[in-house]
Amino acid sequence: MAHHDFEPRLAIPGRGAVALPELAGTLSVRERDLADAERDFGGHVHRRPLAVAFPATAVDVAALVRFGRAHGIPVVARGAGHSVDGQALTGAGIVIDMSTLGGVRPFGPDRISVDAGARWRAVVDATLRAGTVPPVLPDYLDLSVGGLLSTGGFGGASHRYGSQADNVHDLDVVTPDGELVTCSPTGNAALFDAVRGTQGRHGIITRATVALTRAPAKVRRHRLTYHDLGAYLGDQRRLVDELRFDHVDGQAQYVDGHWRFVLEAVSTQSPPIGDLRHDSAEIVEAAYRDFLDRIQPIEARLRSTGSWYHPHPRANVLLPGKHAEAVLAAAFSELTPDMLGVGGSVLLYLFPTARVAAPQVPAARDPYTVLFGVQRTAPPGDSVTLHRMREANAALHATARRLGGASYAYPLDATDAQAA
Repeated sequence: MAHHDFEPRLAIPGRGAVALPELAGTLSVRERDLADAERDFGGHVHRRPLAVAFPATAVDVAALVRFGRAHGIPVVARGAGHSVDGQALTGAGIVIDMSTLGGVRPFGPDRISVDAGARWRAVVDATLRAGTVPPVLPDYLDLSVGGLLSTGGFGGASHRYGSQADNVHDLDVVTPDGELVTCSPTGNAALFDAVRGTQGRHGIITRATVALTRAPAKVRRHRLTYHDLGAYLGDQRRLVDELRFDHVDGQAQYVDGHWRFVLEAVSTQSPPIGDLRHDSAEIVEAAYRDFLDRIQPIEARLRSTGSWYHPHPRANVLLPGKHAEAVLAAAFSELTPDMLGVGGSVLLYLFPTARVAAPQVPAARDPYTVLFGVQRTAPPGDSVTLHRMREANAALHATARRLGGASYAYPLDATDAQAA
């Protein structure tokens, strides 16, 4: 028997109290749960739901989607709540908190079955014990599996393996009609292609069989610093073309009044770097597990200073390689520290577009896709700066789309139903 808050009915504006479907999990209208579900990590969009569901099974998710469809109310799935523009919020519907679907099941040497609400941290903890790891992982391991697959999922290994959505064998999906379907490249292939990378528009992912590859025990991290943007992008392109390193990504950092660019190239070996055009280099050896969790100490610092809890009006765009240097040069000329914010950061790396095979995962219309992520943090209570940041983000999205690029992990329309 389902456990509801007070009674198994939901008050829907204009319709009165409506009987809820039977659920193995719970549905709550408690103030605490509603308050938690009305905001995401971005912290600048607020929408208060009618109720929050905590499913026990994927069947619960399907029942809730059918209920929402029958009564004309939106139902959205929330993974780890790390969307930044309200993708997993609804002002007059039901939020399904997927964290209660967090199972990581027994696996074979090349795959693992994972519930959509599980964090990538739990996946890594399970697979590394057997010496394996998913081919592509996010920088931040506390994102949910379903959320990442619903956006695509890029990382430093995307130049080899594409997006994380390219590295799944099958999915369980609740369709917009409320049907629970298993899909793969050979069964229900149209749904399998439609649901990856489209932020829930074609269904809610409830489980995934994720591909695995062998994991090293240790890696060598090469951090190469550049002051010339063209040299930085050129060397990144060379490294990904040659597959010289296993992992290639990078950041832009504002230091002493100037932007510098840090290319991070990681491998179990020490490939040559003498032919590259960096200004300085640092090479360190690290345990592979520590490398995967490299964001954790940064998160701890941001939590301690408070900026982790401030608004995060972020913009992630995918630029065409042929236009990237000009767009980036213009962007960096205008990106001042106050428009990035305390604790803000900039991601900047590229990969061959052909590596992205999932047809709905966004990419640039160019042989190379350049991921440009402006991770802003707005001062709390400063609506003027927040507005300026959001305007700058909108302009960046518009520029990327106009030139043949794309927005990434950005709300596509009002019906988005799943976010990381």
